[in-house]
Amino acid sequence: MTNPSTPTSSIIHRPLGGLTGYRLVYDRACRAVVHAFPLSDLPAVAATGLLAGAGAYVLTDGATAYIGESSRPARRLADHAADPAKGFAREAFVVSGEAGAFDKSIAVDFQYRLTNLAIATGAVALAKGVNPVEPALSPADRSTHDRIFDDALRLLHDAGCPVFHVPPPAAAEAGEPSPPAAGPSAEAAGDDRDGGPLTIDVSTVPLGAAEFGLRYLGLWARGYALGDRFVVAAGSEVRREPNESVDRLTKRRHDQLLGAGVLTAIPGVTDRLRLVVAVAFPTPSIAAKTCCGAHTPGRWLPLEPAKAVWLDA
Repeated sequence: MTNPSTPTSSIIHRPLGGLTGYRLVYDRACRAVVHAFPLSDLPAVAATGLLAGAGAYVLTDGATAYIGESSRPARRLADHAADPAKGFAREAFVVSGEAGAFDKSIAVDFQYRLTNLAIATGAVALAKGVNPVEPALSPADRSTHDRIFDDALRLLHDAGCPVFHVPPPAAAEAGEPSPPAAGPSAEAAGDDRDGGPLTIDVSTVPLGAAEFGLRYLGLWARGYALGDRFVVAAGSEVRREPNESVDRLTKRRHDQLLGAGVLTAIPGVTDRLRLVVAVAFPTPSIAAKTCCGAHTPGRWLPLEPAKAVWLDA
């Protein structure tokens, strides 16, 4: 890994002009480059021939991400842009070699590395198809890839890719007061806090958002609208196996959710899994079909506003 104290220089070039469109991010001292652009700009970017050569890529909206690789990134990204299951994809980040210098082995290796890093970082929910496999590399090739990958991560950061940033500590954690000084008064204050009430069923949704619940064959889930998306909250349940009658698109979404590493077993339950993160879907209907693995799972019904129950110590 590069010494983090070593000064570096990243160059951001906008060959098509503008501020928010296509950016080419590179460093004259390394082999990797990053192409960053809104996925809606793909036709204009592809027409320039700038995406020539193999590469790994990240598609994301800042909340969900898909990581892939291709010998022809422009063509593969066009396939994703037309895929309703990739409706979350707003921004594309393509890691390739200077003047298309990457070969297929680097692209495959970088897809594997980026996927594992995204899972370890946990900054976004990861939508996965087939799990990438670690390629067999010689020690010499692996050490070369290590150096290029280190540079690529820095360029992705400078390009604004949010997928590999460690989330900041929670505000409550960051602002947690120091423990009170020892002494009788501190002990009394501690006793008062220890004897405070519990509050059950407090709301965790954004202020002003209406919350909805879904029940289907024993499954329970809750969610809420956020912008143009519908978020299924952490703790909601997902059926382990979809119905045989579901359409191909719902089956694909369900498989992607199962392969994303965001579900955990429920002790004593065999037909359902539990979400450990919140997941954003394009619509409430798609969220219901995917979680229930069914074509007609029922409707999300409004939940009564949280009515906190206070339990005395």
